[in-house]
Amino acid sequence: MAALLEGGKLHKYGPVQGDPELREILSGVIAEEIGVRYAPPEIAITVGVKSGLDILVRVLLEPGENVGIMTPFWVTYPESVKIAHGIPCFLEADEDLRPNLEKLRREIEAKNIKALLYSSPCNPSGVVYTRDELEEIAKVAKEKDIWVISDEIYAKFVFDGRKHESILSIGGLRDNAILVDGPSKRFGVPGWRLGYVAGPREVIKGLTKLQGHVNSGTSRPAQYAMRVAYTSQKAREATDNMRQRYERNRDIFVRGLNEIDDVSCTRPEGAFYAFPNIKNFLGYKYEFDGRKYTINSSVDFRNFLLRKAQVAGVEGAPFGMDSHIRFSLATEEENIVKALSNISHAIKELRSR
Repeated sequence: MAALLEGGKLHKYGPVQGDPELREILSGVIAEEIGVRYAPPEIAITVGVKSGLDILVRVLLEPGENVGIMTPFWVTYPESVKIAHGIPCFLEADEDLRPNLEKLRREIEAKNIKALLYSSPCNPSGVVYTRDELEEIAKVAKEKDIWVISDEIYAKFVFDGRKHESILSIGGLRDNAILVDGPSKRFGVPGWRLGYVAGPREVIKGLTKLQGHVNSGTSRPAQYAMRVAYTSQKAREATDNMRQRYERNRDIFVRGLNEIDDVSCTRPEGAFYAFPNIKNFLGYKYEFDGRKYTINSSVDFRNFLLRKAQVAGVEGAPFGMDSHIRFSLATEEENIVKALSNISHAIKELRSR
């Protein structure tokens, strides 16, 4: 709060590309965490990762070009591509929600993919790409000379002692890979509406030029607070505390889900979501408030949980998988335990009908 108040003195327009001091700090952060040095001119501060991604895709694509989007995906990805007059092409995951690398190569070749977009850790599945998977993706990207956009907004939330791996650290990919990230998840400040994009200088130059027309740049007080957060030991400790809490919640919730008959949930390796498979409940019927309902989709299952368990989830269809539903684990442990109990009782009643 003190940082925001101090930053409030910066009430005039600033550089569209972002505060130079902040970009210098981020240059060091990226080098420390990923092992690749991006100079300040190769970094642009954006109005959240969403806006950064939106402007980036518009800079990279010509109308009608295809973008490969790894499934499941964050709901904004295909919409950003459509806004840029591109065509989203969905690349199916395997049964464990991991990237299917054989299909990926075939689809990139068959559909003349111009850019590949994914998140790791993945929203909604929590899958964290391995070094081997990233190296295979990088190999295809270099062979086909396509863009790779790596959304690493959840990079600080990786579980089980694993290390976050970034495709940007793979040698020879610097001219093809672009990083999108920001402070919202690691510091718990989505309302600051700040993100950043790091990549080839000409791409950042084009993004900055377009951003100047779209929103004139980001909030200077928020950028000042972002500078403080990225250099604060207390902020780093708070991030690690969040990671530990999310990991505990993951352990409790996913174990509990998999103990419920006909529910199957891949164990998330990062982020703070669970993405169970609910296809076994399609076709089931239930009653609520004097009306009869049939579960025919993830939306129907979401409504079932709201009505019968008082638990909120997000239907899987917008993430590219109507057979699943997403739950957020960014809550208190007692809420996780209560939600599990309510879900278990509601499904037991559903299956008994």
